[in-house]
Amino acid sequence: MTSLTLPSPSGRGAGSWGSGILRFFNGFADGVHEGLALARRYDTLTAMSDVELARIGLRRKDIPQATLHGRGR
Repeated sequence: MTSLTLPSPSGRGAGSWGSGILRFFNGFADGVHEGLALARRYDTLTAMSDVELARIGLRRKDIPQATLHGRGR
């Protein structure tokens, strides 16, 4: 029987190669989660009226910045 062993990019053995893949997918999943949270925040703010936005210290043009930073002026 023949087996194939792939070298890891760091040269530390198969264990670190496998954990590197897990770190990659974990980071990817975290990024997807953060992107979805930003989209929800943006949708929530754009659905508000101008009066509601003013009540929390925002203008319509401030929505993209507030979405990223999560706060009003």
